[in-house]
Amino acid sequence: MKRTILFVLALCLCFAVFGTAFAETVAADAPKAETPATEMTAEELYQIGYAALQLQDYGKAMEYFEKAADLGSADALFDMGIIYYTGEGVEQDYGRAFECFQKAAELGDARALNNVGDLYEKGLGVEQDYAQALKYYQQTADLGEAYGYAGLGELYRCGKGVEQDLLKAAEYFKKALEPGLDDPEFLQAVEELSVSLREAGLDAFNAQDYEKAMTCYQLAADFGNIEGWRGIGYLYDYGLGVDQDYGKALEYYQKGADLGDIKALYNLGVMYCDGEGVKQDYGKALEYYQQAADLGEVDAMYNLGYVYYYGPDTVQDYAKALEWYLKAAELGDTDAMIEVGYMYNHGQGTEQNDEKALEYYQKAADLGEPYGIANIAWMIIEDRVPDPDYAKAVEYFTQAAESGVPDALFGLGECYYAGKGVEKDPEKAAEYYRQALEAGYELEDPTEQAHVKEVLGEDAK
Repeated sequence: MKRTILFVLALCLCFAVFGTAFAETVAADAPKAETPATEMTAEELYQIGYAALQLQDYGKAMEYFEKAADLGSADALFDMGIIYYTGEGVEQDYGRAFECFQKAAELGDARALNNVGDLYEKGLGVEQDYAQALKYYQQTADLGEAYGYAGLGELYRCGKGVEQDLLKAAEYFKKALEPGLDDPEFLQAVEELSVSLREAGLDAFNAQDYEKAMTCYQLAADFGNIEGWRGIGYLYDYGLGVDQDYGKALEYYQKGADLGDIKALYNLGVMYCDGEGVKQDYGKALEYYQQAADLGEVDAMYNLGYVYYYGPDTVQDYAKALEWYLKAAELGDTDAMIEVGYMYNHGQGTEQNDEKALEYYQKAADLGEPYGIANIAWMIIEDRVPDPDYAKAVEYFTQAAESGVPDALFGLGECYYAGKGVEKDPEKAAEYYRQALEAGYELEDPTEQAHVKEVLGEDAK
């Protein structure tokens, strides 16, 4: 973050904003220059210089600022520093700006203390020295100036001359925000800190340091990072580092959702779909999934398909299920590709179409999805493809089985039992059936149940 030197606008823009009439009014109120300068006070000299500055008479302004400075005017020194810093009416000279600010700082001017720190941080007019920047920002902060806290926070945020410490940076930024500091560059730094805190929260979460994750998520949210609210909600949702509390999870997800966090909308959908902390409400679930899906959340598209496919009769709609599965599939969701293939395979929500089923299974398989590979093998051994190659089906089943797909293990059992692509081998068939059942394969068809029971005998489930 690059901070703006204090009060530059007050000096440089008032003429442009209020015009000549304002500047002339200031000049009229200033002490008259007819009085010998040697008889004027530092404040009187400063006022004449300031009035000349409003009229853009930089020569006269500098003349009287210098005289006022000689009499110990911190205001005059500060304004001279601004003029040299900006190059308004003089050749820009950061070195002279630094000298003026430092002299004003020695006289206790809080603005000048901050600007000396700023120049040390940037290395303008003086050798870059973060330790000196820290010193002057601290002195500025000790006088209650928001810019001093902003400077300290920035050093800790970026690890300039100190060990990077996002939590300490957050502490200082909060103090800078209390009086309402709204410098655009400072607010940009606050936004960047909020992102860093969110990322630090995620790192802590992955390291299972849930207490630190909560701290970082909370600070990120305090600084306006909407994902911070979701992070807090997630910790309460799953009871990580805190007592599980679905009510609080719902509250924090809602805060994120109200601010447009897509994932928070999705998580609310999940809670209403599963009835976690709230009464199960498929209508509400569909509402939140729809909002997230409309904002491009692929998982929400998939879940819309899931609810429309598996939901109760009041919401079940195969055509809508296919619609949303297709949208998710088009965005690369392999699970959705499998569901689309299945629905074409069985004519659900659309006319039965083996070619389309194979197309979507293949898309999933090409992306490494083992269920896509297994389903292609099933279509081959069921003679649902032109010129079925049973040996290829065995190859596909074997590949998918290595990933632990129960359907693939059962398919290998079928191949060895029927001698499709391999020699018949009832013992191997029985072994693959057994492995499939242990892996979670469910025998739903009565004919299939009777067949496996015949092969396995008492081992059949």
